[in-house]
Amino acid sequence: MNSKLFSNNPIYLLTLSIIITSILIVLLFGIIKIEKNIEKRMFKIATEDIISISENITDSIKSILKDSDDYISIIQKNTEIQNKIESKIKILKTENIKYTYLLYKDKKSIFRFLVDTEESESKAFLNQKFDVDNPNWLKIYETKRATLIKHTILQELSITYIIPIIKDNEVKLLFAIDFSVNKISEINKIINLMEKGLLAIIIISFIFIFILVIQVSKYRKIKKSAFIDTLTNVYNKNYLHEMKDNIDLNSYVLAVLDIDFFKNINDSYGHDAGDMILKQLASIIKMNIRDNEDIVIRFGGEEFILLIKKDENKKHNVSLNVINRIFSNIQKNDFYITSDEAIRVTVSIGINVTPHENKTFDKAFKSADAALYIAKESGRNNIKIA
Repeated sequence: MNSKLFSNNPIYLLTLSIIITSILIVLLFGIIKIEKNIEKRMFKIATEDIISISENITDSIKSILKDSDDYISIIQKNTEIQNKIESKIKILKTENIKYTYLLYKDKKSIFRFLVDTEESESKAFLNQKFDVDNPNWLKIYETKRATLIKHTILQELSITYIIPIIKDNEVKLLFAIDFSVNKISEINKIINLMEKGLLAIIIISFIFIFILVIQVSKYRKIKKSAFIDTLTNVYNKNYLHEMKDNIDLNSYVLAVLDIDFFKNINDSYGHDAGDMILKQLASIIKMNIRDNEDIVIRFGGEEFILLIKKDENKKHNVSLNVINRIFSNIQKNDFYITSDEAIRVTVSIGINVTPHENKTFDKAFKSADAALYIAKESGRNNIKIA
């Protein structure tokens, strides 16, 4: 994988990938829903006519049985009636209607045949047991309503429609029809192809997102290292350049801190000693500011910018206390230039307590820098407010 693809802005690429993947997932669910709606529509079309005809057939069966008190016994004992009912329900058989039959439930709740329209080889004999595989068969005796049982078999919708034949408010017989409807194969193929295609794209997207997450992690580390001063471990000029337009100047007091006579320290003790002084100074500043609120930036060689958060009422008293604490602790501290030799270091600080009035960060900085200049001109080792 070429990291240059991600080096400019992997965060944007990651966000875009997540959005696109989310859209694809929504589309996939939409296609699945369309497929289900097509099946529902086909199911409705296929069953409407059959339901209507079946109701007429059940009326015909009741008329054949007339006012007999025992529907089951009369059919069992009367071959003529059996044949009449069989002729009646046999006319329903078509290419799609595979099987029509009449059942009853015995005292042991076992379903048995009364009439079967199958061909002679597989035709059920009278009172032959009929095994049911769905609890809806028994529920009909409670609901007394016709029931559709749907089975999906490969490219077909297999349906059993069961109509109760009722006498004296009691279910006596069950007239059942087994029929099937071929799914619209071409539409089904297209939908399946779309589903598989989208699923493949989604899987690839997740792999791409995983790679991007890794790249974003690397990108953040690289960017963070680009924003951190390697000597003092505080923010550097790169960070300021990136973030200054996003800083809410109304929320901060802006201070510029400069080490007094730092050039003399470098000249007298060497640059390594100067680096040690800078590290120790940055450490003191960090120990006296508030994490996640105040910001420290090494702006130049020995110059630091402090953005100290105001209180919740946007007043600067708390911010000035933080700056004074930093100033005081620097004055008290011994700065080591070797492992066993220390010197005293002082700083000058210029403060802009209302940087938001300057409109831009650069103008606010100039105001604080002017106050720093006054502090230096006033003998250094002091604080001046613009």
